[in-house]
Amino acid sequence: MEFNIIGEETRVVINILNRSHPECTDYWDGNWVKAKIDIQIPGYLAKFDLDLRTDELRDFLIGLRIMNKDLKGKAQLNNLDSYIEIECEVTKIGGIVWSVETCYPAGYGAVLKFEFESDQSYLLNLISELEAILVTFPVIGKP
Repeated sequence: MEFNIIGEETRVVINILNRSHPECTDYWDGNWVKAKIDIQIPGYLAKFDLDLRTDELRDFLIGLRIMNKDLKGKAQLNNLDSYIEIECEVTKIGGIVWSVETCYPAGYGAVLKFEFESDQSYLLNLISELEAILVTFPVIGKP
């Protein structure tokens, strides 16, 4: 299952593979998922494995829903391991500016920072993709 962030000459695809610790039912260990990222931006291609948390995806989804409803504001995907940080903000003319930072290996590796713009019409598809992922990999427990 994947979610796609698409912009002008830019594509960020994150494919959620499986739970990292399927035997765990607690909030802290049970919500880790294994993923692969594929980034295509002008002049660069990047692919690597990463670990995300389902609560990070849920929080990103909540922010995207609010942005889509109000056509203003920001949403963020903040990864605990710092593999990826994504921030998007609706502009005054209705577009979206995306800021992305990746680090691989997490915490001490090569860093790629980039920005791009997209049309807000892409939000509905992104929201649907994240909703489907969270049906398959729901947040387990509470902190």
